[in-house]
Amino acid sequence: MYKDNLERNIDEGWYFFIDVVGASNPNLSMFYQLEKIKKLKDIILSFLNIHNNPEIYKSFTGDGMLIVFLNYKYSIELSIEVHKKLKDYNSQFKDGEKILVRIGIGFGSFLSFDDGVHKEYAPWGHELVISKRIMDLARPNQILLTDFAFQKIKNDFLFDKNDYCWHLFDKGKIILKHHNQLENIYSLYKENEYGNNLDIETTLDIKPLLQSYKIDKNFIDPLQNFCEERFETIIKKFKEMTNPSKGLEMGFISMGLIYKVLFENGSDYISATYLSPSEYWEIQNSEPLNLLGHQEKSIKRKNISHSTKKNYRFIIIEKEKLEKDIQSNQNSSLLFIKWHSENNVNLFHIEPTGINNILNKYPKIVHNVGIGLWYNKYVLQFGPIMEYINIKDQSHPLKRRRFWLHSVDNDTYTQSAQFFEELINSAENGRNMTKIDHQFYNKIVN
Repeated sequence: MYKDNLERNIDEGWYFFIDVVGASNPNLSMFYQLEKIKKLKDIILSFLNIHNNPEIYKSFTGDGMLIVFLNYKYSIELSIEVHKKLKDYNSQFKDGEKILVRIGIGFGSFLSFDDGVHKEYAPWGHELVISKRIMDLARPNQILLTDFAFQKIKNDFLFDKNDYCWHLFDKGKIILKHHNQLENIYSLYKENEYGNNLDIETTLDIKPLLQSYKIDKNFIDPLQNFCEERFETIIKKFKEMTNPSKGLEMGFISMGLIYKVLFENGSDYISATYLSPSEYWEIQNSEPLNLLGHQEKSIKRKNISHSTKKNYRFIIIEKEKLEKDIQSNQNSSLLFIKWHSENNVNLFHIEPTGINNILNKYPKIVHNVGIGLWYNKYVLQFGPIMEYINIKDQSHPLKRRRFWLHSVDNDTYTQSAQFFEELINSAENGRNMTKIDHQFYNKIVN
C-alpha cells in the first residue's frame, strides 16, 4: 500500500535555486540586507505573474529561494531576466550595495511531502539536492546547471526546439558534498548580458572518492593526505604557469595532459606555431602529447553544437624552410595537411616578417612563441622545444617546453584574440598569406 502511494506521488520538475551573495554581510545595515532580498523577490514575482504563474511550487526562505517548473524554459528565462534586471539596478549603486546572486538549475524526479510550513506539498529528490549543491558552488552572478538538466536541454537543441546550448559551457567534473561520483556542471553565460563563466572553486575532499574504490580503511587517511599534498604541489606549479615572468616548464607527458584538459573544456580553438608541418605532425600527433587527437575530439563536439566559428592554424616560418620541409618529409607533411583538410581546419602560411607589424601592436605576445587560443576560455603561449641530456639514456634526450596560461579576463587573452582577428582578416582577404592544402603540396613536390 505504501509503495503504491509512493509511486503515484512521483513527479518530474525543473528546479530553480537562487540566493543573494553576501545578503547577511554584517558590514551592511539590516536595511540594505532586507532591501536586497525584497528587490530580488519583486523581480521574480513580476516574472512569474507576467508568465501566468507557471511554477508548481515556490518557497522563499530568507535570502534563498526555490521554484519548481514543469518546463526548462522558465528556469532559463527567469535566470536571464534576473541578471538583466539586476544589471540595470546595480548600475546605480556602490559595490557593497549591489545585488549579486547565485543560481542552480536542475531537472529530475521528486516526491511530494507535507513539510508543515507551506500550504503546498514540498518536493524532495536526488536531482533537487544536486541543484542546491551546485548553486552553493557558484560564483557571484553565475548560473550553473546539472548534467541531467543540460542533457535534456541539449536533446531539444539538437532538434531545433531551443537555442540555449549556444550559451551553455562545460565547467568540467567536480565532486559534490556527500557524493562519491564526479558530476558534470554547465554554466549559462552570454558575455556582457548574463552569467559568469569563471571556473568553479571547490574544496578538496577526496575521501569519498577513495572510499568508493573499496580501499582498506587503514590506508584511506594516509592516502588522502598524500594526494592532498600532491595536489597542493600541482596547484603551486600551475600558479607559475599563469605568471608571465615564469611560466611552467614541463615534459611531454604533462604536456599531453594539459592539452587534454584544455580541449575537453574549451571550444573554438585557433593557433599559431613556428613549427614546420613535419615537426608539428611528428611531435604533436605522437603519444603522449596527442594534441591533434584531443583537438579532433573537440572539433567533433563543436560540430554537434553547431558552432559558427571557423577553425584556423597559422604556420609562421620562412617560405624556403616550409618548402624544404615538405620536400624532405613528404609523408608526414602530407598527413599533416590531410588532417587539416579532413577536419575543416584552415591551414595558412605566413612569413615571420609578415606579422612583425601586427605583433608590435600587442606587447603581451612574445615573438617566436606559439599561441593556442580557446575563445571565451583561455590562451596558452608555448615556447620552443628544449632538449636536455638524459642521464639514464643519453641516446634519448629529455624534451621539455615552457608554457604560459592566461584566462579570458587577462590582457594577454585580449591581445591574443585581437592578434588572431588580424591574421584571419589577412587570410580571408589573401594578404601576405598562402593557404596550405593538397594543391600547395602537389606544387611543391612535383
